[in-house]
Amino acid sequence: MLSISVIVVPPPMDTVAGFAQWVGESCRPGMRTLNIGAGKNLSGGLRPITRRMTYMVGVDPDPSIHDNPSLDERHQMSLEAFATDHAGEFDVAFAVYVLEHVAAPAAFVGACARVLKPGGSLFALTLNRYQYFGLLTWASTRLGASDWLLARLKPPDVIAQYHFVTEYRLNSIREISRRLEQAGFRAVEFRCYDAPDRYRWYLPSTLHWFPDIYSKAAYAVGRPSLMGHLSFRADLPSGQDPARS
Repeated sequence: MLSISVIVVPPPMDTVAGFAQWVGESCRPGMRTLNIGAGKNLSGGLRPITRRMTYMVGVDPDPSIHDNPSLDERHQMSLEAFATDHAGEFDVAFAVYVLEHVAAPAAFVGACARVLKPGGSLFALTLNRYQYFGLLTWASTRLGASDWLLARLKPPDVIAQYHFVTEYRLNSIREISRRLEQAGFRAVEFRCYDAPDRYRWYLPSTLHWFPDIYSKAAYAVGRPSLMGHLSFRADLPSGQDPARS
């Protein structure tokens, strides 16, 4: 049975750098780390990992993976395809703002488990489906209105640079935990927080006041499900052979 820990923490100064600091604490020189969804250059925010002198491999179906200088090795393909020939190779795997785009949760989490060594750790940072921003994105996606809505909030060049299709099938505590247990992970620790600056960017200027008010209320209540960001560390049992899972 999966052991689950869920806590609310203050938001980091920088969401990616704060997450990378957590990942970096588990990395040592000589380890092999896998950056899942490495197509966008996040090398600055990932310095807490890269400075540990691990060997970093990146996988992403997007061709922009070839422009990421923080990687020692690049594979332009899906994680599921990559996992077929790379079982049990990595000590640590991590995904930054990837889970909200996953269309097939069981296959994706299974591939995460497969690429890890026994006792390996999976880290991920994503948006919470049940916070107001996540709910609005989930609803607009299901209604087929996300592109229409985004086009009325942001100019085309900004959309082309940052927007990828969202699915919101793997970004709640309950769903992530369920898929991790199915894939054979033994424990998961969630760290949840609300970062109003990350959501304000998407809102019309008339609503820029709302994220701060919401965040103060969410922290006053203290419920993880109200927080906008989910980050977690999940560990495989030390005796599991992912090549046979």
